[in-house]
Amino acid sequence: MYSLDINFLKDRNLESKTKATLVPESRESSLKEQIPLLIGGAVMVILPAITASSLLVLNQLSSSTEQSIQELENQLGQLSAQNKNIEEINAKVEQNDREIQSLVTVFNQIRPWSAILSELEAQVPPNVQLGSIVQTDSEVTLTGYALNYDDLNDFLLSLQSSPLLDAEKTVIKTASLEDFPLETENIPENLEVEFPQGVKYTITTAISDRPSSELLQDFARSGAVGLVNRIRTLEDKGVLKP
Repeated sequence: MYSLDINFLKDRNLESKTKATLVPESRESSLKEQIPLLIGGAVMVILPAITASSLLVLNQLSSSTEQSIQELENQLGQLSAQNKNIEEINAKVEQNDREIQSLVTVFNQIRPWSAILSELEAQVPPNVQLGSIVQTDSEVTLTGYALNYDDLNDFLLSLQSSPLLDAEKTVIKTASLEDFPLETENIPENLEVEFPQGVKYTITTAISDRPSSELLQDFARSGAVGLVNRIRTLEDKGVLKP
């Protein structure tokens, strides 16, 4: 009976030892099983924090971007206003240039009639009489008498050499031998007078279309001082090229 009790106790020790060695293994297994849970919990805690931080950063970036866009739009608005002012100024400058060029064109086309008359009278040879000068548009008609055809031809060549006249349009229209128109009021009736004959002529010419700025010396010689001074003033200001 006594030995049986001893064996029983040994078995109990063996069982006790076995249980003692199994307990640590059970705890380690439980810890491993909890690691995924711990990681998941940490993720659940960190993820909202990251999301909130990201949203905060995005909001700041968005606000900064909108502010930058607003500043750029303001700058563009200012630049647009400046460009509009510049365009208005350029338009005024162009208009002034057009007006100045129109004025220059007018001055360059002016032909003082007094200068033309002086030029025509200066071209008349001694043996030619200038009876009338008639201007119609750009054509000028001269009529009178020449002592002979040679004198009339000299008159024609003299007119064609004038810089104020168009040489190609200066031609003799008519020429015929006729009595000189002499006054007979003081001649007695019983006195026979033989009237000399001359060449009655009609010459047509035209005023040169050269710019007045190219004819300043000729206008000055013909007495058109006012026009000469105006053109020279325009040249001094750089509006008209000499």
